[in-house]
Amino acid sequence: MSTLARSTDTRRRLLEAGVEVFSQEGFRSATIQTICKRARANIAAAHYHFGDKEGLYAAVFAYAERRATEDNPPPAPDGATPSARLQAHVTSFLSRLLDAGRPAWMARLISREMIEPTRALDRLVRRRMRANHEQLSAIIRELLGPGATKDTVRFCTLSVIAQCVFYRNSAPVIVRLYPDIVPSRDVSRIADHVSRFSLAAIRGLRAKRGRS
Repeated sequence: MSTLARSTDTRRRLLEAGVEVFSQEGFRSATIQTICKRARANIAAAHYHFGDKEGLYAAVFAYAERRATEDNPPPAPDGATPSARLQAHVTSFLSRLLDAGRPAWMARLISREMIEPTRALDRLVRRRMRANHEQLSAIIRELLGPGATKDTVRFCTLSVIAQCVFYRNSAPVIVRLYPDIVPSRDVSRIADHVSRFSLAAIRGLRAKRGRS
């Protein structure tokens, strides 16, 4: 194996070990020593490839971002109605959240970051989450019509997202309460409900504003 190939392989092993350790222990509890031991690499190699623990953590999150964008359902076609675009957005989001093939470490990594935020969360919000929120907000603003306040748009956006996230975070409870609803298997069914439920609420808010 060439020097370049060995270096690439070492970086890959460190990244994979970092994924496992960070998702299990969180950023603050994880150590470079533990990661290097699991990767069968020395600390000098970790510093060479990633600089320090925070650099490795940032690389792990970048890897998670790439994985999260793989195999997403296509967006609604150009010229689609706002309702169709909302359905496409919800379906894409739920497909990522509920993908049975999605590695368990991805959910654990995000959950730990939410509990103990680091600068990695700032980067994730800036590079991915903000854009997703803005796309959904634009659809909801159009559905609410002219005159909708900024707060109404924001809270409607957060409400749609909250419905989707609920099915990811509460899946173990849902299957025990309703055995015929398996979130990872029922993405289309759930996406259809969330979209119809949200559209009804948004149209209700628009109608109420029109009456007032």
